[in-house]
Amino acid sequence: MTARTHRGALVGGALFLGIGWVAYFGDTQRCGKEEALPKTYDHAAITDVWTQYPSAILRRVVVIGSKVVPYLVRLQYARYNTETGKCNRPLEKEEQKEWAVEFRELLTCLGPTFIKFGQMLSIRPDILPPQAVYELQKLCDSCPSFPTEIAIGIIEKELGKRVDEIYEGIDLDTIPIAAASLGQVYMCKLRDTGETVAVKVQRPDMIRAVSLDLFLLRIYTRFVEASKNLLMRQGILAKRDQYDVKLLDSFASASYLELDYNHEAANQQRFIEDFAERMQETLYIPPVFWGHTARKVLTTEWVEGKQLAKSSADVIERLTPVGVKCFLTQLLETGFFHGDPHPGNLLVREDDGRLVLIDFGLCATVAQPDTESMTATIVHLMEGDVKGLLKDAVQLGFLPEEVDESKLLPVLQNIFDEARIEAEKESGKMLLQENDVPGQSKYTALTSRRKKFGAISEDLNQVFFEFPFLVPDYFALITRALIVLEGIAVTGDPGFDIFRASYPYARSRAHALFGYSNLAHIATAKIAAVGNASS
Repeated sequence: MTARTHRGALVGGALFLGIGWVAYFGDTQRCGKEEALPKTYDHAAITDVWTQYPSAILRRVVVIGSKVVPYLVRLQYARYNTETGKCNRPLEKEEQKEWAVEFRELLTCLGPTFIKFGQMLSIRPDILPPQAVYELQKLCDSCPSFPTEIAIGIIEKELGKRVDEIYEGIDLDTIPIAAASLGQVYMCKLRDTGETVAVKVQRPDMIRAVSLDLFLLRIYTRFVEASKNLLMRQGILAKRDQYDVKLLDSFASASYLELDYNHEAANQQRFIEDFAERMQETLYIPPVFWGHTARKVLTTEWVEGKQLAKSSADVIERLTPVGVKCFLTQLLETGFFHGDPHPGNLLVREDDGRLVLIDFGLCATVAQPDTESMTATIVHLMEGDVKGLLKDAVQLGFLPEEVDESKLLPVLQNIFDEARIEAEKESGKMLLQENDVPGQSKYTALTSRRKKFGAISEDLNQVFFEFPFLVPDYFALITRALIVLEGIAVTGDPGFDIFRASYPYARSRAHALFGYSNLAHIATAKIAAVGNASS
């Protein structure tokens, strides 16, 4: 290519970008009113609005394309196989990590919608390889704050009063204590009661920005599905159900719900009610001030305390089992799960030392077809019962009934053999107590483990990616929560065993569901199997 051609391409590209910028801002001003867009996810209504503004669409496509296309081209080139002449060279582990880091940075620079999409993908090990999954779990909402003057305007519009009539401590010079991709938080006091509160204010124009990105992403996923269907009809790809549009719609619905702070407040209230009697002495969830909460403003009690991860070793050792029980209770009892379990959302309350759970914008309903099966699955997972896990996976819909167990079983068995749980009789920590089941022997549950849960989860994620698993969000969330808790716990106690910490609750839940005799039978069989493997 000649220098003149290069210059022509550069000038043409600059002109194209310039037109895109002008058209975008013009369309944004004309589109202007957020009221034209739906407040709950409705792709048809979103399409009706945005198709009226083609130049705004063009501008956003240029921005996204200029970031995404070069990444994909370079990735395909890196996978080029000189022997086959195709882009099918498997990437080495270190290469996967490098590309995953760049993918995370790419999503971050594209804004809130893509950050949230990356967070959603980070709990889908059946879609992305493990290196990408773990890198995306590092996505953080830390962002520059927007002017407090704008935040005050949003508060006054949403709550219908002047800000100084509602809060004491928010004025034009106030700096937010935290800023995320969707909003920012202020610490202040209620004017009428003097109570210290946290006020979360949504960023301006979020519905407009998010809806445009979702509109474009849905067009792309429909194109992807159509391309795959064509290749399947040609026999180039194996036939399988398509999930791209369904996955995008699920993500879009959740993203829209996060833009409604009334919904987040309702989630928080439900957690308060779910745990009011279950863990009142050990777990604290700050109450919502409903009179000062609206779609773009959320007011809750301010919790004085520090992150669990930054607490002393003895505090971490005391509260980690509380966190384990909290997340297992969500999965196996309440059926309503905190969707963003990361260290920043686990605090230690200064007043009474209770564990505090915050940030309920993204919550998941646990679609458990059978509570007993899920409880049995957790027990089997902790005890390394691979055959039992396979049966549970098929029953719960994680695996198709026609899965080739002869290929999958040895792979899973190898993972659990490397991290084998060893059981022995001991007078201290018991799986079964003599007074629980008359005539039964005393057993310890989990005495040692060669691998931590995080390492086991990484191995399992590779299997989920390579075999035809369909991992529900809630199952991936519980493993993520346990990995977070294990990571916090080992800072205080390097010998911490998440399996030992989880077993008392799992055992009591199995006891409640199955009764004494069934539990004794299950436990005895599992321990015998482990003993045989050890010998």
